[in-house]
Amino acid sequence: MKDLVSIFADEISVPAKTILINADSFTDKLYFIKKGSVRVWYKNGNKEVTAELFLDNKVFTSTESFLFDEPSTYIFETMENSVLKYVTKENFDLFLSKTENVKDLFYQTLLKQSVAHIRSTVNLLKVKPEERYKQFIAQEPNIINRIPLNIIASYLGITSVSLSRIRARKDPED
Repeated sequence: MKDLVSIFADEISVPAKTILINADSFTDKLYFIKKGSVRVWYKNGNKEVTAELFLDNKVFTSTESFLFDEPSTYIFETMENSVLKYVTKENFDLFLSKTENVKDLFYQTLLKQSVAHIRSTVNLLKVKPEERYKQFIAQEPNIINRIPLNIIASYLGITSVSLSRIRARKDPED
């Protein structure tokens, strides 16, 4: 991962609520979150639906836009003040053409994120909300202090009221 991070030459600091990539737009940037968080979401009627959350030390972009020059399906927005590093597609391709092992590492990272997103989607269908919340908190224990609860509820596919009820219940194993 260290090799992959080394290609992110440019750094920007952006405030919370900054749209980095808009739906139906194109991007030529691949980002690395040095510090902060990014929400990936879309509109379904009047409702905002959170598809993914990225925290410190994660790589992200609109894959369809960056790799295939197609418009982004999602909106990518910072959730807190963030420090991001990025590389342009042109510089990224140039770097990959010179460094085969980093190319493999990039595609492994991309595949892992894709599999994680698929598992998250399957969890929405198969796992009860309370269990989804427990799994989510186990993976990212700090997230409750960093991301608003309504965004977490959206990501888990439940209402804010349901999330509040789940959080209020005592785990019998505690």
